[in-house]
Amino acid sequence: MNVRSTSLAAAVASATLAVSAPAHLDDPKALDAAPPVPGPGYSAAADGIGTNPYTSLGVELQSTVSIEDFGGALASANDCWGYTSPSGREYAIMGLFDATGFVEITDPVNPVIIDVISGLTSTWRDIKTFQTYAYAVTEAVGGGIQVFDLSQIDAGSVTLVNTVTDAGTNKTHNAVINEDSGYLYRSGGSGHGLRIYDLNADPSNPTFVGEWNARYVHDAQVVTYTSGPWAGKEIAFACSGFNNGWAETGLDVLDVTNKSNIIEIDRFLLPNGEYSHQGWLSDDRQYFYLDDEADETNGGLPTTTIVLDVSDLANVSLASTFTNGLPAVGHNVYVHDGRLFQANYSTGVRIFDVATDPEQGVEIAYFDTRPEDDATSFNGLWSVYPFFESGTFIGSDRQRGLFVWRFPTTVVAGDVNGDGLVDFGDILDIIAAWGPCGPDCDADLNGDGEVGFGDILVAISNWS
Repeated sequence: MNVRSTSLAAAVASATLAVSAPAHLDDPKALDAAPPVPGPGYSAAADGIGTNPYTSLGVELQSTVSIEDFGGALASANDCWGYTSPSGREYAIMGLFDATGFVEITDPVNPVIIDVISGLTSTWRDIKTFQTYAYAVTEAVGGGIQVFDLSQIDAGSVTLVNTVTDAGTNKTHNAVINEDSGYLYRSGGSGHGLRIYDLNADPSNPTFVGEWNARYVHDAQVVTYTSGPWAGKEIAFACSGFNNGWAETGLDVLDVTNKSNIIEIDRFLLPNGEYSHQGWLSDDRQYFYLDDEADETNGGLPTTTIVLDVSDLANVSLASTFTNGLPAVGHNVYVHDGRLFQANYSTGVRIFDVATDPEQGVEIAYFDTRPEDDATSFNGLWSVYPFFESGTFIGSDRQRGLFVWRFPTTVVAGDVNGDGLVDFGDILDIIAAWGPCGPDCDADLNGDGEVGFGDILVAISNWS
């Protein structure tokens, strides 16, 4: 089912500005875009698991929703995010060239397009959620913040309830939301740093409360610390630099607790840095994994993940780097349950174990969304969202649209953590559960009621 709607505000804006001026005039994403791949999407329910043209390891494709499926004059897709309604139903939210798409994926092999709501045209569109609202921003001139009411999404309805166009809203690169504090941070766009909005009083009407513009901020993660020396403080990890991020590129660590008095805790410049793009904290917040988007194209490196030690916020240091040796451009990275999910354009989603050794991620699974090449280009997978409680995870491909994945459901003796592989991560889980074990204990592989050396032997015998 294809559904497309246009709000009055969006229609007027589109009529006034049929094609928005591109934000990054020198950005190869705008200059090097391949055309969308035509045709309907894929469903494992109809075609069967594994019957698709893609190469993968440890990842099962459930379905796809093509750009054509979303309808409209869609030249490409961009970012994605996820939403879980109060009932537990799961939804993918897709950034598109001229719209935002909402797709139910509760049954991952049968995606259902709920709505596609128009916006100004832009290569860049970013969406985040708070409570029962979604917020979309773009690099389009005058786009502001589109606010979508998701409270009736289970009933098949999404409503554009507001478009906020204040506080210098000419272009925004990303929306960042700290769900614990209830603040939205607009990053980037036209040289901007962070512009901050309060969502607590009325989530449908974000209220501008402050900004930090010492440097351009391309993207950020903002969290509230609950323990340690920074307990009660709201901290922003900002991928930043001068000259729209191209000069003195690195990571700013900011105390943004007081929105009218933002304090710079530390600034780390990337050694031989080209462009600090985006990053994410480890589960324990001891490390920050960062992608330099231009070190492959300008520096000649293979896909490289930069690992920063942020255990001391006032003394950020380089812990290590790691690579899978492929030539693709690293783009967006997220960490969930000891796994690092990385969207790497032409080589798709690459998944690394960062629980065993957080400084040296080991690739344990992948799904290549662009079978035609592994070029050092900006075509292919833009982003990935791994935070659904069901274990479903999604990705947004520029030419092929929405991908919906799960880890293999086939049970392999010894695969304690359920990633489709038997490796050191499973041994660590066995050791963590050592001793007497109840009837539902996954680590009791030999079924004797205890976790011990016998279970390690079972895992080793099924090593893969």
